[in-house]
Amino acid sequence: MKNLDIDQLLQEIFDDGPEFSVKQRFEDKITEYGISKTKALKLLNIDKDVFAEILDGTAKQPNLIHIVKVAEFLDIDVHKFIKMVLKNQSSDNIASIDRARKVKFLMKNFDVKALTKRGFFDSGDDIDHLVQKVLSYFGFDSIAEYESQVVEPLYSRSKRPFSDKMKDFWVRSAYQTFGLINNPNSYDRELLKDTLVKIKPYSQDVNNGLYIVSRALYNAGLTVIFQDYFETTHVRGATFNINGKPCIVITDYLKKYPNLWFTLLHELHHVLFDYETVISNNFHLSDDQDLFLIEEKANSFARDYFLPIEGFHYIKHYINNPYMVERFAKEQEIHPSLIYSFYTWYQNELYGKNFYGAFKEHYPTCKSAVSKLNPITWKEESIKDASKKIKEVFELK
Repeated sequence: MKNLDIDQLLQEIFDDGPEFSVKQRFEDKITEYGISKTKALKLLNIDKDVFAEILDGTAKQPNLIHIVKVAEFLDIDVHKFIKMVLKNQSSDNIASIDRARKVKFLMKNFDVKALTKRGFFDSGDDIDHLVQKVLSYFGFDSIAEYESQVVEPLYSRSKRPFSDKMKDFWVRSAYQTFGLINNPNSYDRELLKDTLVKIKPYSQDVNNGLYIVSRALYNAGLTVIFQDYFETTHVRGATFNINGKPCIVITDYLKKYPNLWFTLLHELHHVLFDYETVISNNFHLSDDQDLFLIEEKANSFARDYFLPIEGFHYIKHYINNPYMVERFAKEQEIHPSLIYSFYTWYQNELYGKNFYGAFKEHYPTCKSAVSKLNPITWKEESIKDASKKIKEVFELK
């Protein structure tokens, strides 16, 4: 007997298919063999009541050995016969099988506890509601459709541990969003380079700067979206290759405004200088577990773009004078919070001093900075609805 594909089997019993009468097939076979029903069951060593329960679907736990013997007697492929038997089960048995299938689907693909904590699931939801939430969010009508169309696994490049489920979810969300947005502009690397040198001053405009820059990048064939940061993933940003075009995700890592701009420039470095590697892997996650790209080069690129070390050595003498910091920030054409942010990094890197708790009053909130980008927070909208709104934002005339 060939190996049974349990996933396929469970999927097929819920698919519509031609009706097949096992009882009629049995009657035809005993007529063909010229034996009675009693004789057939005696030869098969199956009690007539047990046989009736198998055919009627009333057996709560059909004996697999009996099912295999009947399948052989009826000259039916065992896989097909099991499917017939399962399809013929009572409504209660079918419901229990369906529940098991849904539980496996959720446990295999999602960290339900973590997603509930983030507000994606409601704590009181039953299995049916949890599954429906996932399917609605990703835009699928059934588990079978989800499993046939979602790339699996997107994140894994090796055996994936349990903790990667949230990372997979985050990646799938971005992957589906970029696919639905489907930037119509051709990727123009030269236009991207021209746009890059003009980005810095827009960091000064907290409410509109990121939005304006993202629209300019969209016209260069590069799509930027914002997704909430998942604490367990350690993913601060990501670069994707979707339909042959670069796409970037930025997050509210550490909930600090300067990190939005730092992450954007970090990912733009990957687009400009590491894109062939991104293409070969479909995407690159900027996290603390990266094995494929040299993250420090991208970090240095972003730091030097906003505040090279010479700027730090100048401003460190005046860092406690808000007036001097603001004036210096205007000279550098950046928001003052970036001065404070890079100052704390340089102090730690060069002198081992921790200033990360300082200057909080000078940091704008991320919420106002990304609001016009229709941020994906996983609370209410489906990916389809969110992608439509993002596309409208980028293509607004």
